[in-house]
Amino acid sequence: MKPSLSIMAMLLLLGAAVFCAQRWGREAGRAACTAQVQEVQGLLRRQTQALNAMREEGARRSARVRQALATAQAGQADAQAAAARILALQPEGDACRAAEALIAGEMP
Repeated sequence: MKPSLSIMAMLLLLGAAVFCAQRWGREAGRAACTAQVQEVQGLLRRQTQALNAMREEGARRSARVRQALATAQAGQADAQAAAARILALQPEGDACRAAEALIAGEMP
């Protein structure tokens, strides 16, 4: 028995429809995958930018802390030098008069 021409045409159309559906499905899948990849890339880019900003802020804060520490250490050294000068100028163990003399000597 030979299949009728209409059945052959319907089978051919059905095959073409399946082929087209698979192709469109792949293309839609690729498009969806591409969109997801681009979304993830954008997210990673934003996270990288945020991390870079945090690193820069950390570096700025670290520099400020180092500068403050250096200033504090310089102030401590000045205070120790002043204390040594006061002790060196002490007439007969009177630290108050020695401090007054040192302050008066450093005033313009």
